[in-house]
Amino acid sequence: MTISQRIFELLKEKNKQQKDLAAYAGISASAISDWKKKGTNPSAEYIFPIAQFLGVSVEYLLTGNETAYDLSETEQRLLRLFACLTPTQQGELIGRAAILSEQNEAEFQRKESV
Repeated sequence: MTISQRIFELLKEKNKQQKDLAAYAGISASAISDWKKKGTNPSAEYIFPIAQFLGVSVEYLLTGNETAYDLSETEQRLLRLFACLTPTQQGELIGRAAILSEQNEAEFQRKESV
């Protein structure tokens, strides 16, 4: 089964409309119709918002398989918030997180050497 087939199956199963998916993910309604008519798949940039709209993981949307991950509520909240950011903002956040991680590592190293 293709990604687009999985999307349409999930839309039907969850009683959701293509137009609502389009509005949520910022995709034109005609692009979604093309996936169905032409059997094409969405661009990679839309995979996460589509999965979020459909309430499934990206892994499930791409493969039809689901791996169980035990994420804390904080981690789940962070992922939801991250998904709401623009790609530029996501990049800025990743950069900031990298800086914080490096600072924590440096602090850990300093404490270990004392």
